[in-house]
Amino acid sequence: MQTQHIPILIFAQSGRFLAESATQAGYKVWVADCYGDTDLLAVAERWQSLPPFAELSHQTIFSSLSELTRGEQCMLICGSGIEHCYHLLFPLPANIQLIGNTPDTIHTIKTPALFFDLLDQHEFNYPDTQFNEIDHNDLAWLKKQASSLGGTHIQYAILGTDEIEAESYYQRFVSGNSGSCLFLADGHHAHLVSINSQHLAPESQHPFRLGRIESAWQLSASHNDYLHKVVNQLTATTALVGLNSLDFIISDLHELLILEINPRVSASAELINNTVTLFQLHLDACLGQLPRPQSPLNQSCASLFYHYAMSDLIIPDNMLWPAECHDLPTAGLIKQGEPICTSRVQADEHTPATQLHLLIEQRILKQLITTV
Repeated sequence: MQTQHIPILIFAQSGRFLAESATQAGYKVWVADCYGDTDLLAVAERWQSLPPFAELSHQTIFSSLSELTRGEQCMLICGSGIEHCYHLLFPLPANIQLIGNTPDTIHTIKTPALFFDLLDQHEFNYPDTQFNEIDHNDLAWLKKQASSLGGTHIQYAILGTDEIEAESYYQRFVSGNSGSCLFLADGHHAHLVSINSQHLAPESQHPFRLGRIESAWQLSASHNDYLHKVVNQLTATTALVGLNSLDFIISDLHELLILEINPRVSASAELINNTVTLFQLHLDACLGQLPRPQSPLNQSCASLFYHYAMSDLIIPDNMLWPAECHDLPTAGLIKQGEPICTSRVQADEHTPATQLHLLIEQRILKQLITTV
């Protein structure tokens, strides 16, 4: 289904990857996001700055999108952060057509009580989860927020019996290996696109911060079949469309447990080699067409790494970024703990991906200025 004559409007905390993919697929791209990274501005025909998503209101969104689109017809694709503010997007201006999951679908997926009840109905496995009372004598509990991303919302629980807000919940800690699967859905059926391993970059304030994603992760046939069953049944029940991702953990006892679904294009999509085909598949699936990819989209191992500032740093005006780097900030201050950029590399058996990323990080840090 070809629709290149209609511009793509991207609304996300960070819209760089979607903007690049849509541009490479032949679309004009307009973006509203929080960062305005230099590699985003290089491909976007129009860009509008958004405040932090916690500060958004319907009026702020309506004004920003109206200014960006100028009343012209476009197709809206939502990216990272939509879980936090999907209820503020609607009603949309008449010239903007939503392409993707509806507010009702996102509400079901990202409201913990509804989501875990759904898993119970299908008899899918997930860690022990509670919404108000936890055992004072059991320290192995985490507190999570359904609307956040990147692992920064996960904390060791403060023991108590008070009820918590609707989007938060307690979940028992499970020791094992974390992963995600990227899948394509048309509201009725789904295809697995990739299975990825996830690795942490913990710090004191964010012990479960995401540090690296790698693909492809080879699971057992039984686990692979189970994931296929889960995404198909949840798609049929909730009407998921387009690219989505499901997070899971394989426990030390080799049990696969479902953690959450991200009802949008996730960071793991960056590990797919053919992003042009991937973007068109996403768009077509959102519009009701679910063709199975004709050839593998990911034919080699890839790794995405998040580079975080270990102290306050300044990006100089003459910064020379390694070619593997993305999400490139403009010159200025990066505060301790904030992401500097990402890097994507092809991994092989001779040079581990982590080693390649650390070499890239050395090249970056040599150019940055440490504040006093």
